[in-house]
Amino acid sequence: MHILAIDVGTSAVKAAVLDVASAEAVIEPVHCSYSLDRPDRDTATIPPDRLWNAVAEAATRAAASAKVAVEGVGLSCMTPALVLLGRNDEPVAPIWTHFDRRSRPLAQKLANDAERCREFLEHACNPPLPGGMSALSACRQLELKPGLLVASYLHANGWLGLKLTGERAIDTAGACFTGLYEPRRTKSWSATWCEYFGIELGWLPKVVCGSTTLGGLRQEIASAWKLPAGIPVKLGTADTSSAMLAAGMKAGDLLHVVGTTQVLAAFADPPMPHMRRLCRPLGIGDAFIHVTHNPVGGEALSWLFSLCFDSPLFDEQERDQAKRHFFETVVKEQALHHETEVVLDPPFLGGDRLEIADKSAAFRNLKLATGKLDLVAAVLAGMRRGHTEAHTNLGLGSTWRRIFLTGGGADVVERLQLQEYAGAELHTLKEGSLRGVARLFG
Repeated sequence: MHILAIDVGTSAVKAAVLDVASAEAVIEPVHCSYSLDRPDRDTATIPPDRLWNAVAEAATRAAASAKVAVEGVGLSCMTPALVLLGRNDEPVAPIWTHFDRRSRPLAQKLANDAERCREFLEHACNPPLPGGMSALSACRQLELKPGLLVASYLHANGWLGLKLTGERAIDTAGACFTGLYEPRRTKSWSATWCEYFGIELGWLPKVVCGSTTLGGLRQEIASAWKLPAGIPVKLGTADTSSAMLAAGMKAGDLLHVVGTTQVLAAFADPPMPHMRRLCRPLGIGDAFIHVTHNPVGGEALSWLFSLCFDSPLFDEQERDQAKRHFFETVVKEQALHHETEVVLDPPFLGGDRLEIADKSAAFRNLKLATGKLDLVAAVLAGMRRGHTEAHTNLGLGSTWRRIFLTGGGADVVERLQLQEYAGAELHTLKEGSLRGVARLFG
């Protein structure tokens, strides 16, 4: 069986036709990049048409180039990415991604009320995170636009599923990321917290397992994408969960995603909510996972390249050469073994999904003799410190059987020789969030 897998990230949509038995792509995945709208540091949205056009282009190209019969469609998505719809099922506002921090005042107000914050943590299994819990984003949108006429509340995979099938739903991981759903005992929407955030219960969709078949592919979409009408469409779940499925992870395994920031994820039995981690259903089946973040990742190194190693005089070819030299030679060879007194303190560059209050980083012990290599070495040392904190915050002990590294900077992390990984089997996972979509059909 071959299926079309669609993976929606924060900067690109990837699509590929996968063999379900092996979870391998028939041909190289198609990438369609797009940008988030970031007019200020707290705003991070995407117009719905921009996202849909990227999805449609990636899907059409992948299906056309595979030259095999496609028998299903499945999704993996950044989560949460809030889509509020009107009565005509059209979005009434841009999609608010998890990078959007405009609900920070609401999160801070709730966090400052110790008793109410404990109630929220016990209910939602997560802190009241700006961007991280989409109910706060919805509440803020309604404050900014009080006349907004909302009829439905979905996340990105649910909205895409609606466009593909005409049916609406949210997976259990996505429901947990709203802050309105109680995932452990009642497994239902909370009227109390809906009232607190100004959300109507009637807006919320049914909650289902991410491997659920929403419905058959609509004729209109099937014709545009050159696929058979009526083939099953799977709702899917969060990209981190999808990567765990691709790896075939079990208890005692760890996923380490190296992207803009870094993500650690592992199965948790029993789940233990905490203010310094995410605790949620996997999205497929009944398992729960713990997720933490290291805010020093690829974005920090890219920023340092732009600041110290790039030049406005470079043409495109020279800039590509300089970037390759920076990551392959400066980062992976020179800076890893360079001793410096410069310290990145706190280790915070790139943003942390677990933050509520705004934070900044600083380089300490700078001198006139400080060079560019000192700064790179300090960032790598900050990466190690951030990893130790994130690893501790998982709350799952320190011994791992297998560790799966995935993302563009996985080889950099492997060279850091992190002490927490001593004795574990290290595996590189390619295109994990995309390939995990195949497991929805297995």
